This record gives sequence, structure tokens and C-alpha cells, in this order.
Amino acid sequence: MNHPFALFERLQSPVWVFDIHHKKIIWANKASLPLWEASTADELLSRDLGADMSAAVNAILEGYQQRFNNGEAIKTWWYFTPNDILKKALCHFSGIPLADGRVAMLVEVVAEESSLRRELAFSGCSNLALLFSERGDLISANNAFSHSFGFRLQDLANFLGDITLANDWVAEARQNGTIRHKKLCWTGKNHHWFDIDGKWLHDKKQLLLNLVNITLEKEQLHKAKYNAEHDFLTGLLNRRGITNAIIENQHSQLPYSLLFLDIDGFKLVNDTYGHAIGDKLLRAIAIRLQESVKFKGLLARFGGDEFIIQVEHRNIENTTLFAKHIIASLNKPFHLKEVGELSIGCSIGTANYPEDAKDIETLVTQADMAMHRAKLRGRNRSHHFSPDMADALYRKMTLRHHLTLALEADTFELYYQPIVDLKAHKLKGFEALIRWHDEELGQVSPAEFIPLAEETGQIVPLGRWILKTACQQLANWQKKYDQKFIMSVNLSRAQLQSSLAPAIEGLIQQYNIDPAQLALELTESTMLQDYDEAKQCLEDLATLGLELYLDDFGTGYSSLSQLQDLPISTVKLDQSFVQGEHKGSQAIIEATQAICEKLDLKVVAEGVETINQLQYLQNCNFDFCQGYYLGKPMPSYELEERNFSLLNDIPVIH
Repeated sequence: MNHPFALFERLQSPVWVFDIHHKKIIWANKASLPLWEASTADELLSRDLGADMSAAVNAILEGYQQRFNNGEAIKTWWYFTPNDILKKALCHFSGIPLADGRVAMLVEVVAEESSLRRELAFSGCSNLALLFSERGDLISANNAFSHSFGFRLQDLANFLGDITLANDWVAEARQNGTIRHKKLCWTGKNHHWFDIDGKWLHDKKQLLLNLVNITLEKEQLHKAKYNAEHDFLTGLLNRRGITNAIIENQHSQLPYSLLFLDIDGFKLVNDTYGHAIGDKLLRAIAIRLQESVKFKGLLARFGGDEFIIQVEHRNIENTTLFAKHIIASLNKPFHLKEVGELSIGCSIGTANYPEDAKDIETLVTQADMAMHRAKLRGRNRSHHFSPDMADALYRKMTLRHHLTLALEADTFELYYQPIVDLKAHKLKGFEALIRWHDEELGQVSPAEFIPLAEETGQIVPLGRWILKTACQQLANWQKKYDQKFIMSVNLSRAQLQSSLAPAIEGLIQQYNIDPAQLALELTESTMLQDYDEAKQCLEDLATLGLELYLDDFGTGYSSLSQLQDLPISTVKLDQSFVQGEHKGSQAIIEATQAICEKLDLKVVAEGVETINQLQYLQNCNFDFCQGYYLGKPMPSYELEERNFSLLNDIPVIH
């Protein structure tokens, strides 16, 4: 005759039936024997498991019995101590009816700990149990707890580390029936974090605590939080870390200053020696900053070569002096084994809480603005935030957005300022000047949006549009008036790329323009950066037959050397000399004319605004000039309405 539980014999995982009332296993399959360290099934069934069963475990099993009667099943980790060998398995507990009408516990082992180590990272000791009296005395600890932590625990107050809290837990459990907490507790051996599920046993007036050891989980969460809030390279707080630290203390925060630091010259170190040396330098900078900030406030690496310092005013006498101390500290050479000594600078911006702002994000933004102002004023210095900086930044952000929209909508316009040939007494040509009228911002000066376009890279598509529009207009005038005007167009440094010459050659062919009619204007400072690359690009342009103008002559750095070394045909004397009234300006005007005459270069004088200036330039034998006296920049239709009759009222000295 088949045994009533023979159905489970075919299962390969351990399965047994446990009589909760008699504390005995009444049936087990063969797979259960190794788990229970049993040689035979009879030997296992003969064991009295209740002999060394703690009151805590007994209470748990009685709770299980009630749940089985209600048709519930339980899946949890369980400890076994067969022959005093501690084992742990993930088990499925359910009720199974016996022949006498009682309900026994069917135990199915899902997996042993050894086969599920990866899944145990946060499982801890899920069936640790402690049983306390209503006074908080420890009545019993199950074997799992005793094996893990020993027998030193005395009572609930000892476990929780607080007698008042222990009394509160007992009262809460007595009133509500259950309690649920996460707590760092003393086991009698050491501290561990537990997820605690408590149940009040009304009939016995006892508190049963089921514990899950979540110490590993807490440690991993703490480690994850630390990593999330600290910079890996320097070990300092990162942007998130210092922000959280300041926000957490903001409610009780005393007045403080926020310093935003940027390392001057760090990019050069990276470009010269590589990022590995750059990283070592950043670590050395962090150490030196820690020495300066120690005990005074918080230090964080904001990102790249930027750092943030928060110092309470009670810890420093003067923010400006403190910033100077930091700059002086970082100005001292750094010695790196691989490269020797390196020198850097530091620009600092500051903002104060609560005078400048009351939230950390705004303070960081303000200090960042002030840092950039420090850079503009010469670097290696500090500057404090002022409201006008915010206005300027908002204006800049607004301009950038509208500039993007204008590029997409093609809402720019070219104006053309006449250039007069003083010797031939006629119109030589025009300088194409971009104008931008925005519906919301109104007329925006090129002096404001051109530098922004250069900074953002938008100058490249904008420059392409200017060149194409100017060439198109030149072709239209040539066809309409049968005159070969010269059209000069300003170029930005960003446009001096190898692709520029082929692109302009394509425009010349598209609009059937004589290359000699197109002049490209460049400032001296434009050609200083990457000089060799710029020189090659200019030579490619000159090969096409274009005119190359050196604009704003006299205000740059290497005018005379560039006149010799670059394929320049014309020099444009800066208007500051033309409009200057002192003898120095006249001397420069006359010297420029003499030098260019010797070098066989033509000269255009800019900024002519009075008849006296015009007559003086004629006396100096200048070739060309332009300025408001001769004609302001105008749109093409206005020039056409005047039929280019710009010289009728211009006095010419014969």
C-alpha cells in the first residue's frame, strides 16, 4: 500500500512533513536526509526535535499553525541545526491534512544557501527570533540567533540600547498586536541593522520578534550614498555631496560664503603632459585646498578643474583675504615626480548667504559668474558677485536663444558702408556689415552678438550666410549697374578652416564674380591663434585671386611681421587714430601711410566723421577711406534709391 505522502517522493528537492504538535518529522523523502545529516529515514523520524527547540521557535511554529488553518502558505529562509551543524535554506511551508483530521506542516526546500549565494546579498538571517516577556526580559532566542550572536543578550532594553524605547515597543505591540521597525541593535556581541517584525502573543503576554539582518544592505546603501556624493579622483565631496550637506544644515545655517574656484592653466597641463598627469595635479591641488579649508568649512570638486568651498563667516575674518590666501597657496609650484615642477593660477568667484541668495543652486550660479568676471579681469584673482552679473548672464542666455532662432528663420540683414577711392574720386566698393533686428529684443548691436556667436560656434553658419548674401548682392549690382564694385566681408578666426577656400570658390563660380572684387577682412588678433593654420588658409584664399585686408591696424600685437609674412594687399587703419586729436594719432597715421607705401600696400582709413579728418587723410596721400561723413551703412535698397551718388557733396582737394 502506498504511503499517503509518496507523491512527494519523486521530487528531487528535500521535502518532509512536520507534526507541529508533537515536534517530530513524520515523513521525509530521500533528498531530505543529507540536509538533516541523517543516515536513514527511520533515524530521522525517530528524532525528537522538540527537545532542544527554543520557546521563540515554538511560538513561531504555533503562529504558522494558525496561518495554515486559514489556508495560507509561507515562503521564507529557515535555519536548521542538525547535529549542531548550522544550515540555512529557502523553504515553502504549507498545511497538509493528516488522517486524524489535524493539519501538519509540509516543508519543501526551494534552495539551500550554497546554491543561492548571489540572491542572499540582502536576505540576511531571515528567521532569527527573540521572545521577550511583557517586562522586556529575554525569554528565549532561537538557535539561528544563538549560533550567529551567542548568548549574551539580556533583555529588550539591552537589544535596543534604550529602556524607554523598549517600554514603548512593548506598549505599542500590546495595543496594536504588531510592530514593524528598522533599527540598529546590540546583539550582545556587536551591532547589526535588523528589519524587525514583532507580534504580541496575547495568551502568553509575550513579545515575539522576527528579525531579518539587513546590515549588509545598509552598508551597501551607505557605500552607494558615499560614492554618489564623493569625487572618485580626489576623495572630496562632489557637486551633489556638498549641495546635500548644505541643504541638510540650511535651516540652522549661520551666514557663510561660497567660493567657486577654477584652475588657470590646467588645460595647458593636460594638453602638454596628458590626462594622467592632469589627474595627479588635481589630487595635489585637492590636498593643498584641504589644508587651507581645514576646520573652516566644506570643500568639493565641482567637476573638471573647478572646486567649491563653503566657509562660515564665524570661521574666517574676511572672505577676500581668505580667497587671496587660497590663490597664494595654489600659486606655489607643484612637484610631480614624472614632470618636475608645475605652476598654475586660480580664479575665484564668491557669493554670500543669505545676502546674495538663500538657496545653494543660486549661490553656485552667482559665484560661478563672479569667477568668470575674475578671469576677464586678468585671472589669478577673486571677485565678488554683484547683481549686474546676473543681468548680463540673463541677457547673454536670451541672446543665444534668439540667435539660434534667427539663424533658423534667416532674419538677419546686410548693410553696406561705402568705401571711397580718394585718388580716383569715385566709389570703390562696400564693406558688408550684418544687422539684426529681433521682434522681442529690438535692434541688437553686432558688437554684442558677434562675440557671442564666436563663443558658441554659431559664427560659422552665420559667416556662411554673410558670404553668400554679399556675393549675391555684388552679382546683382554688377548686372544692374555694370560696375565692378569691391565687396569686403569680415571673417572670424573660426572660419579660417581648410574648407573655406573651396566654399568661396564655389560662391564665385555660382554668382560669376571676378575674384578680385571680393575682399576678406581679418583682424590681427584673429590670426594670432594657430598662426600656421591661419596662414595656410589665407594663402589658399590669395591663390583664388581674392583681396585680403588687415583690419583694425595698429591695435593688435604683431602688425609689421604680419605685413611681411601674410598675403595681405590692403591695410585698414583703425578709426581710433583717425578720430584722435593728439599728435600721437597723427604720427601713427603718417607712419602707417609711409610704411604701406614702401611695402606696396594700399591703405583704407576707417571712421572718417568730419571734413577736417577727410582733408587731413587726403593731404597724407591715403588711397581709400570710409566713415559716416562719406556714408553710413545702409541696406541695399537705400543705396539703390540714391543711385550710389555718394560723392556729390564731398570736397576733394586737387
